[in-house]
Amino acid sequence: MKKMFVGLVLFLILAIIAVVAGLFYIKPTEELDLTHRKVPIKERAIDMVKRTSLELIVTEADVNNLLKTKLSEDPIVQKNVEVTGAKFTVIGDLLIADLNVLWKDLVPSSLRIVYRLHWESPNIIATVEEAKIKSISLPSSAIAGFVIPLGDELPKPLKIEKIDWGVGEIKVKLKKPSLKDLRELL
Repeated sequence: MKKMFVGLVLFLILAIIAVVAGLFYIKPTEELDLTHRKVPIKERAIDMVKRTSLELIVTEADVNNLLKTKLSEDPIVQKNVEVTGAKFTVIGDLLIADLNVLWKDLVPSSLRIVYRLHWESPNIIATVEEAKIKSISLPSSAIAGFVIPLGDELPKPLKIEKIDWGVGEIKVKLKKPSLKDLRELL
């Protein structure tokens, strides 16, 4: 009986050590937040048209601000998962999201999600390619993709023709507006 009690206590101690080690392993190593600035897409588009240019550059900082704005409005991305900080990196048609999350208001963790971006007029669609907590892979189906409503940010007469993916930026090429569209815009 005494051996079984000692074995049970030893097992509980090892289990507690394993849980603490696991929590320590998954905790965020980088301080991230959701602070953001407004991205003046409409103003940039109007200025671009005034300069007779049809190319709008959306920088990585703009992407960060747009997505952090969306996350700060609704930080609960899945049941019991709240985003407390984020950083986004654009590499071609990939968007890398480094997120600090809080599970059940109790367990902090860092999460890296790689999204593949593609354009479906008038929005950019992000689909999950890979998701990891540190080096632990998660099933892609466990994380939802999302939509970046870029077309909604533009003044109504302007329409997107195509998008070119770059490193640290997204080039948005607009359709040439008609004279009527220009008058309405200006």
